[in-house]
Amino acid sequence: MVIKIGNPELKKLLSQTLLNDGVAILPSDTLYGFSCIRGKGEKRIEAIKGRGSGKHFLKLALKEQLPMLTKELPDPKFLSYWPGPLTLILKGIDNPTEGIRVPDNKFIQEILAMVGQPIISTSVNYSGQSPLISIKDIIAEFEDKVDLIVDAGELAPSLPSTIIDLSDGRARLVRQGQLKVNL
Repeated sequence: MVIKIGNPELKKLLSQTLLNDGVAILPSDTLYGFSCIRGKGEKRIEAIKGRGSGKHFLKLALKEQLPMLTKELPDPKFLSYWPGPLTLILKGIDNPTEGIRVPDNKFIQEILAMVGQPIISTSVNYSGQSPLISIKDIIAEFEDKVDLIVDAGELAPSLPSTIIDLSDGRARLVRQGQLKVNL
């Protein structure tokens, strides 16, 4: 099912879909992403992407949801970039490490508040291929594989998030993305 972002029923339908182990495709402040909450949806995304189960997915969270993912908050220098296109790899609670991003997208922030927990997010593509950026291509390829697609139209061209690994106590650039950070 495809729903335009301005639909008044969207937020309620999307939060119910996520809370019932559904998989959705959502716009973010960088790219469209497959999304779900922790649970059965993760296995579905792995199957859709053709990705092995050994890799963990990025988690989108509100700042107040960070304690659900990590016990070690990063240096305030890095927190100052949130919300924004910065993914930090931190020591995790349920996993050895967690890739976490606080998105600068009002719609996603509202959904995070409604579901009351972090949302898993990963680029819309098959494993090993480039992310799809056109909503028309995303709908054509994945509408029958997910429960819901949020159509926000074509997103402005963007790089993915910058990734910095802080899990061992020092900052290491993993991927240079949209945000330039001085380490």
